Amino acid sequence: METAPCMKKIETETSDSLSSLPDELIVSILSLLPAKEVARTCILSKRWRNLWTIVPSLCFDSRDWDGDLEKFAAFVSKFLHKRDGATDTHIFRILCHGMYINDNLDPIYSEATKWVTYAVEDHPRILELSFSGCCSLHIPDCLFTCKTLENLKLKMRGWDLLELKSSAVYLPRLTNLNLNRINFNVDNFDEFLSRCPILKDLSMEYCALNMPKFSCHSVKRLQIHYPRTSDETLSISAPCVENLVFNGDMDSRIILKDMPMVTQAIITVHSFVKREEYNCHLLSRLNGINSLDISSICSKEMLQEELQKCPIFQSLKFLFLHEFCPYCGFDTWSSFIKHCPNLEELYLVPLEGPCEVNHEEHRRAKEHQNSEQIERFSCKGLKTVGIVYRRLSYSVHHLVERLKYMTKVIKGLQIVLLEDRV
Repeated sequence: METAPCMKKIETETSDSLSSLPDELIVSILSLLPAKEVARTCILSKRWRNLWTIVPSLCFDSRDWDGDLEKFAAFVSKFLHKRDGATDTHIFRILCHGMYINDNLDPIYSEATKWVTYAVEDHPRILELSFSGCCSLHIPDCLFTCKTLENLKLKMRGWDLLELKSSAVYLPRLTNLNLNRINFNVDNFDEFLSRCPILKDLSMEYCALNMPKFSCHSVKRLQIHYPRTSDETLSISAPCVENLVFNGDMDSRIILKDMPMVTQAIITVHSFVKREEYNCHLLSRLNGINSLDISSICSKEMLQEELQKCPIFQSLKFLFLHEFCPYCGFDTWSSFIKHCPNLEELYLVPLEGPCEVNHEEHRRAKEHQNSEQIERFSCKGLKTVGIVYRRLSYSVHHLVERLKYMTKVIKGLQIVLLEDRV
């Protein structure tokens, strides 16, 4: 065991070694730390006394203050006041947690408005504002005319983005826009997006999309997670989207149309609301797709509606089926597989929970049809069938046994087991 003097010597040598680095490199290292830790470095030595004031990447997180929002707000304001005004802030993040509707937050929101104004005046490239609870923060108009901004993330429950006049918006360099729990209560979102002329990545999470339609003409990656809509239909046009992620309920209130460029899609359906007039038909609009990842515990009901207008997926080479039931999955998906004549790789993630179908009864009733089911499920060009699992359950072993028949039907087909360690 090293003695205390030896340990002190090693610590001093390490400190001296770090201090010998150029200012630019030290500042780059400090940019990886939370703002609270950055400020603490001023006590290390005279060399470090002012380095914290020129760090271009700032992350203020209220969790570093154990939920004391007043101390957190005071620290942020003091930090920005003492910072070197000649240094641009390339990355600016405010992460404010533990804010509740019953709290008196007006002083904090007042200070936060000043923080955002400060950040915008420092020509940021990345800006993230995250406020938990019901947010009444006033975002200064200058944020939406920031000419340097490339990436903007807003997480503010109940805040209406379009209280802002769209005609006052112009974000010429914005390529990535992430909106979380934002309300859309007017129908001029089209105009807002048109004033972000090179926007490539648009993500909306838990947003209230209370509008009849919107278009995103330049967007190449579109993500929609758990959307909330009114009783009226929402039509989304995205003619340039290449990568689509949809995560939510599948019903007739959201129609994704004009998507001829989509090559990759991840579709997760949590519930399926069957209506007399089903308009969504999401899969029918993905006829040029190359890779499809789909998860749905209500796949049978969804496919019954989707297959009415389902095209032939000539380009589809990779198919991932999550929540796949070894007992009834072949019945459910065999009709869809027929629409994928050039499929090369198929990956199945077995359903871990119970299926609505009684396993024993279903197995006995369909036992004599097993071979016919799997033969209908097969594609002549299929090269690999992978089973992705978290644990080697009975369902996984049962699925392996059923798939062995495919190797007799399709020459050269490989059945592989892949452990999901996530």
